[in-house]
Amino acid sequence: MPRDLRRLHGRDRELATISRELEAAFDGATRVVVLHGEAGIGKTALMEAAARSTSERARVLTARNLPLTTRMPNLAVRSLLTQAEEGGSQQDGVRPPLPLRLDAAIERLTAVGPVVITVDDLQWADADTLDALMFLAGGAEDRPLAILTTVRSGTGRPVDRWRADLIRLPGARSLQVRPLDRLGMHDLIAAQLGAPPHDALVRDVLDRTGGNPYHARLLIDGVDPDALAAPPATAPSTSGDLGTALLQTWATLPARTRELTVLLAIHGKPIRASILAGLDPAWREAVDELHPALATHVLDQDERGRMWFHHPLIAELLVASVPDDELRRQHATLARGVERLIEVDGPTPDRLVDLADHLAAAGDTVGSFASSRRAVQALHGLEQTATTLRLVRRCVELERDEPAVVDDRRALLTEWAAAAADADADADEHAAVLALLESVGADEPLARAELLLRRQQLEFRLGGELSTSAALREVVELTSGAPDSREYALALSELAHTEIIAHDPRSVGHAAEALDLATRLDDPEARAYALAVTAQLAAARRDVAAASRLADETFAVALPVRRFEPVTSAILWEAYSMPRHRQAAERLRDWRERLASAGAPRLMIAAVACIEAAAWVTIGASPQVRESLRIVRADGAPEYIELAMRSVSARFTAQQGRVDEAEAHLQRARERFPAPPAYAALELAVAGGLASLVAGDPGGALDAVRPMIERGPGGRSSEWLVPLAARALADRAATARDDGTDPGAALAELDALEATHPRVPRQTMGISYESDLEALDALYVAERARARGLPEAFDRWVDAADLAAAGELAWEEGYACRRGAEQGLIDGGARRRVGIALLRRGAAIARRTEAEGLADELETLARWARIRLDPELPAHATAPDRIAGAALTARERELLPYLVDGRTYAEIAELLTISEKTVSSHVSNLLRKTGAANRVDLARMARESHDAREI
Repeated sequence: MPRDLRRLHGRDRELATISRELEAAFDGATRVVVLHGEAGIGKTALMEAAARSTSERARVLTARNLPLTTRMPNLAVRSLLTQAEEGGSQQDGVRPPLPLRLDAAIERLTAVGPVVITVDDLQWADADTLDALMFLAGGAEDRPLAILTTVRSGTGRPVDRWRADLIRLPGARSLQVRPLDRLGMHDLIAAQLGAPPHDALVRDVLDRTGGNPYHARLLIDGVDPDALAAPPATAPSTSGDLGTALLQTWATLPARTRELTVLLAIHGKPIRASILAGLDPAWREAVDELHPALATHVLDQDERGRMWFHHPLIAELLVASVPDDELRRQHATLARGVERLIEVDGPTPDRLVDLADHLAAAGDTVGSFASSRRAVQALHGLEQTATTLRLVRRCVELERDEPAVVDDRRALLTEWAAAAADADADADEHAAVLALLESVGADEPLARAELLLRRQQLEFRLGGELSTSAALREVVELTSGAPDSREYALALSELAHTEIIAHDPRSVGHAAEALDLATRLDDPEARAYALAVTAQLAAARRDVAAASRLADETFAVALPVRRFEPVTSAILWEAYSMPRHRQAAERLRDWRERLASAGAPRLMIAAVACIEAAAWVTIGASPQVRESLRIVRADGAPEYIELAMRSVSARFTAQQGRVDEAEAHLQRARERFPAPPAYAALELAVAGGLASLVAGDPGGALDAVRPMIERGPGGRSSEWLVPLAARALADRAATARDDGTDPGAALAELDALEATHPRVPRQTMGISYESDLEALDALYVAERARARGLPEAFDRWVDAADLAAAGELAWEEGYACRRGAEQGLIDGGARRRVGIALLRRGAAIARRTEAEGLADELETLARWARIRLDPELPAHATAPDRIAGAALTARERELLPYLVDGRTYAEIAELLTISEKTVSSHVSNLLRKTGAANRVDLARMARESHDAREI
């Protein structure tokens, strides 16, 4: 154990854990440790000692959060970025968001050697800081990177939810720092007093501090080691009250020092004593008068000369101890001091923000309004969107209390909406739009129509239902008096969008009219929305070329005016038009990167990443799923994206057999959205049904999917409901037969399901993949045969596996292989050979998709049947993703190793349980794609492929 860590007392368990995690990081496996515990328990000491112990082996970056983070958003992230980019060149053009910049900087550093990052006091971190750390933690798992953080327990802040999400990432863990035991307290007291203490003193200190080491140090300062107890005058009035103990130390300071430290706490952030001295002539001796606070470690001073409290809890306690009237007076004093600095040194943005904040806290309505407006102007173009929004929101609140401060309320509300849009703050923008609607009457139909359209868009993003055609026809009616206006074009586009989803043929005419009008008006925003809805029409008729062209055109039109919402819509519909999930996922990934390079809003990037993740989940591409979900989490997803992210995450983790994680995602969705909109409720029902089935709870699965089935087919994913219900009923029937009981109840419900749904329902809204529907129909048929114990069940599972493979439904193919293998091995005879092939095929899928649950089931089945899972696989069975620049499908990558290994078509067909004709077809496609002359030439190209691992 490193020497720095050994000096800590009573922390052997925590130190051993941290040391293991650091060693794993230095071996090239990213590790994240969140140290949590009560104030003063020693979290920071542990973290700092761990960082010091690695200073000769790693680059150490440190950051901390302060209590008033609303005044300093991204404080910790900016600090880390400054250290990480020190001496590095900045790229020209659009600067990526802070999380991406920080991740890129860490990527450069870890390419040189290990990096350790420490971030203290996450309970005070703002949401953007938490998002950035989540993004960093969820990056490549093979970086020599350790992230150590501390958070105070029991704060009830958003950080608790963040921590719960973080520890689900690979390599992340939460470590509770507990109170010291008797031996640990003995060692701490002995070290501080320089001699072994009396056992009675140890017991007394332990009882009065609850094992809190920081409190204990304060309590025993200057105590004789032979004393039987700490002096009563030193002890706090309440057992275990660290706050009282901290303030007792502060209370021993000279009166003038106490006064200045209170001012520092009220100021709310570190400051140089010389600056504090310049705020007011009465404080000109502040440099000397703060020395006692430094000497007693009430304050610390950093390398830049800035002072702040050694224990940040002191600042909270001091501010809380000041009466409201006195607090307002002190803020007014600080405001006058900042004004003097501005007069002398000029109006920097930071000082203007400080002035506005102090005047607001002082209760100076007029002064706060004017200074906030001035600060907003100074922040323009500085990427300080969160601070700008906070200041504009304050102006709106001040205007409500004192209407006379503003001449043009509507202009202020419009600015509020714009600032909220820039900050991706949907709730704020929605409130601003509602306020504007109150001030825009029927005599302004065009302005009112545009606000109504925006309200509907925002309400969807806040977790509401999709707009209805009826509601949008009212908006069209409002604008119909101006048929040559941009508002009319926008309304037509939105109406056509809802009509396409509902398969209303009027959508074609409305979309064409919107595009024609927007083009004639030469209005980029209206044209972008019209192009997006035209792309939606192309997707509905499966015209991939047209949908792709229109998405590109939408992007080109919208980019100069920075309107990315129609771009995102066009991108998603283009993806839905594509015939294969992998093709859609790869296109979405390309678009996501393109949007990031263009500086698109983070929520737009998150929306694309979330749909991308869903596509990767479908084909079982686990690394790509994790990467795209990481983007979603990093970008602080709004409500509608978080709902989708939770559904995708639950589905992904359930398929991998990580049922507890899946249920945690579903529970978080239920907590945040107790009444989700219909489209989200459907997605959650599918994920919930799947998680219950994987957990062996068919009753829970039926409870999840029945309400959605009874409601009738709807949006995306509705086609999955009936097969899940059939699977649950088949599980019940099979269990009953195994237990020797009557399966009649399950079979009766299955009969009723089949009577109302003879095949998998098709969506009434949106687009379905035909290959998905064919595979799901086959699974539905196979589950019905399994439930009834029919002899043709085996053949049905073989069909389902092949159709799932054709549709790139990796998990469903693996599940069908498992069921088919089980049935084939039970039936015996000729079916046993095919069952063995299905067993091995399923095992290969489980490995590829990291499906732990499926792998365990197949291994159990193989042991029961005394079959080795992989004797016939080639020695090196990993195929390249591309050959000669041509991307390979999942089936082509599965088949290629056998081809390179010299197997015949008949052998490959038997191993993969497909026909020789299908093998021949795949080989022909490979020859065509790669330009290989023959099988031998193809094998050579595969071996030499630059991006292949050994085959």
